[in-house]
Amino acid sequence: MKLTKSIIQHPQWGTIIVTRNPRARHIILRSRPDGIHVTVPTFATQSEIEKAITECVPKLLQKKTQPDGRLIDTSYSIESDNFIFRVAEHSAKVFQIKYYGKEVLLLCPANTCYNEEKVQQWLRKAVTTAITRRAKAFLPVRLKQLATEKGFTYNSCTIRNVHSRWGSCSTRGNISLSIYLMLLPDKLMDYVLLHELCHTVEMNHSEKFWALMDRTVAPAKAKDLRRMLKAHKTSF
Repeated sequence: MKLTKSIIQHPQWGTIIVTRNPRARHIILRSRPDGIHVTVPTFATQSEIEKAITECVPKLLQKKTQPDGRLIDTSYSIESDNFIFRVAEHSAKVFQIKYYGKEVLLLCPANTCYNEEKVQQWLRKAVTTAITRRAKAFLPVRLKQLATEKGFTYNSCTIRNVHSRWGSCSTRGNISLSIYLMLLPDKLMDYVLLHELCHTVEMNHSEKFWALMDRTVAPAKAKDLRRMLKAHKTSF
């Protein structure tokens, strides 16, 4: 599969990286640390690409600058099937994170000013660190269990801090999983893992792929689980 890339240095929006991908069916824009990434089908015209960039990039940049999620203070918590996170205060003058299996407790000094932007940034980083640690311990093991149970093989498993997708599978059988899978209930997490395992056999979303998915997740229906996943909110 041949990918062609071009880089645009926009005077207002910065670096825009356009990739023509034969597998793409739609124009997709994502904001990443190194710039705005635009994935386009090989058949997309230059005017279509420019229109998508003009319409979507300002919205992406606006979303990027908005506050991310809820205020993190002692009322904050995350509770999912495989990850529990809580915040409490203690008498010490330093922040501490304690790990108890799937449960994580963040201890803050009693005089913490939770409304300060820098404090929120640090606390959100602490939450992300906790999710990442749990994801790296749990997801590769669960993926291997499902692969063995369902008769799939894959080459490797990588855990990444990405919001743009739950997972991906390369043509070489390298599976990448988002740390935010830890925020999903068991059945939706397993759906994503099985979805990527099915891609080791069918590298597209053809009828053959969905038939394989249905057999794999039976007695559930794959597209029912997909709708549930799209409706699930995982903001933290």
